[in-house]
Amino acid sequence: MEIVVAFMGMAIVVIVAAYVAQPFLVRARRSASEDSPPDKLLAERDSIYTAIRDLDFDFQTGKLLEADYRAMRDKYAVRGVEILKELDALGSTDRGPQATDRKQAVVVSDEIEAAVLARRKTKPQAASAEDDIEAAVRARRQSANRNPQSEIRAQQCPQCGLPVDAVDRFCAKCGAPLTVEATR
Repeated sequence: MEIVVAFMGMAIVVIVAAYVAQPFLVRARRSASEDSPPDKLLAERDSIYTAIRDLDFDFQTGKLLEADYRAMRDKYAVRGVEILKELDALGSTDRGPQATDRKQAVVVSDEIEAAVLARRKTKPQAASAEDDIEAAVRARRQSANRNPQSEIRAQQCPQCGLPVDAVDRFCAKCGAPLTVEATR
């Protein structure tokens, strides 16, 4: 019995050790794959883009003198051109995340447009179903409120022409506010 408990304890220790060591092993594999020349150049290109953007911002806000700004920007621009030439020589086809994001955005917008067109094509049928429901509700109200003192008279909405009741404050179809004059 003690041997079984010892083996179970050892198994738990091994599982916990593997779980704790996993991030270190993944990081080591990731850093080994990032050591390829194109990856290094792409990372340096991105850092130069960021440095130039920050430098422009600092100059625009008045934190840098123009002479210092020009010298630093020229240095970053020269290094950026060198990196881009090296990437071209390596045949890197990476165009950054923006290119794939734009393609995905176009696909998503096309899907949205198709869904909107499909919805617009089916809308008249849905509107007629809503009109039928409104007519049934109106008939129910009229039959429930049949007393001589408060007769509900059906009128029309001034905007869309849908029949409305005297007790309605807004049109059920277009949402237009119904004034006292419109319902009488």
